[in-house]
Amino acid sequence: MTMSIRVFAATTALLTAAVPANAAPALWQVSDENSKVWLFGSFHLLPPDTAWRTDIFDRAMADADRVYFETDVGAAVQGTILAKAMAMGLNPLGTTLSSQLETADAAALRSTIAELGLPVGTIQAMQPWLATNMISTAVIVALGYDPNSGVDIALQRELPPERKAYFETSDEQLSFLASAPQEEQVGMLVDTLDKLDDLPGQLDAMVTAWAAGTPDVMADAFFDDLAGYDAFTQRLIFDRNKNWVAKIDTMLADNEQDLIVVGAGHLMGDGSVVDLLEKEGFRVKRLQ
Repeated sequence: MTMSIRVFAATTALLTAAVPANAAPALWQVSDENSKVWLFGSFHLLPPDTAWRTDIFDRAMADADRVYFETDVGAAVQGTILAKAMAMGLNPLGTTLSSQLETADAAALRSTIAELGLPVGTIQAMQPWLATNMISTAVIVALGYDPNSGVDIALQRELPPERKAYFETSDEQLSFLASAPQEEQVGMLVDTLDKLDDLPGQLDAMVTAWAAGTPDVMADAFFDDLAGYDAFTQRLIFDRNKNWVAKIDTMLADNEQDLIVVGAGHLMGDGSVVDLLEKEGFRVKRLQ
């Protein structure tokens, strides 16, 4: 699974026909004695016109005081996020990406850059974490994805500012990637280059499970491929889950009624936001 799948839990336009007409991704209600929040797993990039909204979801969003997202991904900040990523993700002057790879891996990198039509100089100037995301996102977009069709962007576009809230800043999100040790960054880049041909099948399994509302099945595909990247998984998934649960505890204590929309990978399996809230004793109910 490529790094962008790990980060974005994305899906591809090749799979539009695989999404059932009555798609109903999992939605949970978490409550205490006098307040409740809802949890919904997001896919950050989706094929245009993917049907994922339901009456149950729309009622939850209408009833929510605010809708919490991982971070602001609105059109007004996308340019700033890209500029920050480039500022954080460039190699020192005179250092190329290929120089950090074994000979065979450097050749695979050059071949992939050429096949995708990416600017050679730009990619070679990047640190491995940023190059991995740029390459895998380019593949996903070539398959038919549209970032503007993702759950987060679609919802943020329609909500007024006073109803939107965020768990993290873009700087914090970028730091989760940029702070990775060099060995981990290089390993994930090489792994991505080796497995790009597997991308459509992996995405097929994930989007089908997500749309069908079977997070356990999706978790198997998601976490099996993260095997061997324990530090990455801890930093990007489990540590953030704990941070968010602490904030959700405060929401419930303050009698807020909010909808929480975060990447689907954060709501699956042991150590997920859902699991942690259940272990704290909150009532957790699947609505769809």
